[in-house]
Amino acid sequence: MNKNICVLEDSEDILELIHMVLEQDYQVYGFPTVSEFMAGHSEANPDLFLLDVMLPDGNGIEVCNILKKNDASKHIPVIIMTANAGIESMKQLCSADDFVSKPFDIDDLINRIAVQIQN
Repeated sequence: MNKNICVLEDSEDILELIHMVLEQDYQVYGFPTVSEFMAGHSEANPDLFLLDVMLPDGNGIEVCNILKKNDASKHIPVIIMTANAGIESMKQLCSADDFVSKPFDIDDLINRIAVQIQN
């Protein structure tokens, strides 16, 4: 049975790429805005969250903190995707399980997802 991944990403191109690359092994649910993500992620029964930082109606750091404080989702791994170079400073802002810099290497992203889902 495929694991479920909820992706919060406002770029249609990146969301489509992630979906295309992961769809063989995972069920991917894409959300282009924080409000859509917050309204629909729990219905997907997620096994992992993949969150962009810069979004039109919020940011992935805040979403990560909300997820990690919620009893229903705090055990689910979170990977933050960011175009910002300051991953070390982001580690202090949220308790994500992993961080990926954009542009990312697809194989690296796939490996990071697999590691987090297996843990």
